[in-house]
Amino acid sequence: MALATKVDVETSMLRELSAPEAAHVDALLERVERRIRLRIPDLDIRIDADPEFGQLLSDIEAEAVARVFRNPDGYTQESDGDYSYNINRLVASGLLAVTDDEWEQLGVGGGLKMLAPATDGYVAGRYSGAYVPPFAFQYHWPARDEIAEEWSL
Repeated sequence: MALATKVDVETSMLRELSAPEAAHVDALLERVERRIRLRIPDLDIRIDADPEFGQLLSDIEAEAVARVFRNPDGYTQESDGDYSYNINRLVASGLLAVTDDEWEQLGVGGGLKMLAPATDGYVAGRYSGAYVPPFAFQYHWPARDEIAEEWSL
């Protein structure tokens, strides 16, 4: 059961929901909460431990659904003759998604992480020095780490 309610979505939209929107609001709220639970498995524990976290989660769920209702067709711009307008994708993307900023508010972040490469010394172990490949990284990585040390032959 989603934490946010129809009233939360109406508050985000600054209006009452139409009949078609009201018919789909609960299902969309459930979907967005399932997506959040995939990244935060201990969601219930965090909600019980911090009521403000629960309110923040409710706000984020409602905003995600409101972005769908504000732009159900997902248009980013439209023009007719000399008249045209653009829609801000952060406000009305038409997609049921949690933004990177919202993930950060929930404490899981949304950015990329960098990993240091760890080679396993495959060539060095296989050829035992009988063949010298043209690239030193095939034998070892100069900045070795625990995984590379453990897997080296």
